[in-house]
Amino acid sequence: MIFHTFSKWLTATFLATSILVLTGCAASYPDVEADFEADYSTPKYPAQVYLIPAANEAVARRIQLVQQAKTFIDMTYFSWNKDTSGLMLFAEIKAAADRGVNVRITLDDLLVFNEKWMAELAHHQNIDIRIFNPFNSRSMGWIGRAMDFQIHQAQLDNRLHEKYFNADGHTMILGGRNIGDDYFGYSTDANFFDFDVMFKGEVITAFESNFNVLWGSKHLVPIEMLVEVKQAGEYSVFDATYEEQVGEQPDVFNAISNKVSSLSAINYTPALVMPVFDSLAKMQDSKPYFRRRVENIMREPINNAKKALISTPYLIPTDGKFAVLETLTAHNAEVTVITNSSASNDSGFIPAYFEKHRPVLLDMGINLYEYKAGAIHDDHFYHADTYFHNKTFVFDDLYSYIGSSNFDPRSDFINIEFGVLIKSPEFAKTLESYLLSHKDDLYWHVTKQADGSIQWQSGDEVYDASPGYSRWHKLPDWFIRTLNIEYEL
Repeated sequence: MIFHTFSKWLTATFLATSILVLTGCAASYPDVEADFEADYSTPKYPAQVYLIPAANEAVARRIQLVQQAKTFIDMTYFSWNKDTSGLMLFAEIKAAADRGVNVRITLDDLLVFNEKWMAELAHHQNIDIRIFNPFNSRSMGWIGRAMDFQIHQAQLDNRLHEKYFNADGHTMILGGRNIGDDYFGYSTDANFFDFDVMFKGEVITAFESNFNVLWGSKHLVPIEMLVEVKQAGEYSVFDATYEEQVGEQPDVFNAISNKVSSLSAINYTPALVMPVFDSLAKMQDSKPYFRRRVENIMREPINNAKKALISTPYLIPTDGKFAVLETLTAHNAEVTVITNSSASNDSGFIPAYFEKHRPVLLDMGINLYEYKAGAIHDDHFYHADTYFHNKTFVFDDLYSYIGSSNFDPRSDFINIEFGVLIKSPEFAKTLESYLLSHKDDLYWHVTKQADGSIQWQSGDEVYDASPGYSRWHKLPDWFIRTLNIEYEL
């Protein structure tokens, strides 16, 4: 853990230095009028919802839906790893395309380099893969990307952060997970604690329309225009990559296959749901379309809440303010917040700022829980380092949010996001239980003592400093804060 934390610091320091040298200064918050998006409205749809309760089930459900698909599959993800689960899902997608299913995939370009294995599949007559806001550099790794970013920051800063899976228009999966072993509990290095929700009902048509707007936009480029392959219609690189990965991880391959074959019928919960979408206009004006739309729709529940549970991996204020939290606590709501501890955060930048914001949150009366860096989850095949990645909220045991946004500055002003508001006491109870039923095992309860000191407690364990986050972080944290890059986080 010490080496892993130190390596995260080294990476963060290197990247921070690169940003400082390459960009010269931090971006500033845009001016946003008080009534921005005040007239936004969204339809309400009756729907059936199901919170996928385990990481291994999340990938198994996707594979099952691909296997059962008859007409089309549409997907959008921020990242898609070239590992066992990522390649297994792509192999099933190819098999579906072979039997006539039309597949459309949109991916953000931040983690797509010279992926010939993926580009080969895009030459299949029934598979179309398009890349969002592509970089010019493909084969020079992060050095090339940094140089590209220096020249084209205004264009390349915006990233596609949506996570969307739609099979035949009858079943949809939304949530925080991307595609990769680390999102499904199969990574030997580190895994995310996250969740997905399956939907049935007419609300899917709203997400189909949103997907089609993005699909037809100028911001997407076919991957075959970016990555060259030797012979269109041949899949030698993909086949070799897949066979090599399965050969290296036969236990993971077998575990995923067995989970798919043992899936049981789903018991859906009826709910009223309201989809909320971002605007591609954000690419030009950097305004918080998605966040303001959610806040305006939820204005009454926020102002009148008696109880609120808020979960985000990256707890960063907007322009120095936790506006929604301030509103809730000013109205005497009981507010519980769950986030990463400094030691568990997968970002090397966030802890540098969060260490300074934690006392502010406690002074507001927030009931704060921080995720343990070594938290153990029974649904993870490998017990490695773990990161908290759940993005949701629950108000008054009735309203819930599911989606891609972390409600941090990057989600608000830079990335393209979406989500759905769910009105259902039964689902809210299920979601709260998912997050808190094992809180003594998963989280540190953080409190401020009478003498002003901060305490982290879990059972009999008590710390007077952030667990796993030593004094050696003070200097790099100070350096990162001098960059003033909260807007980018």
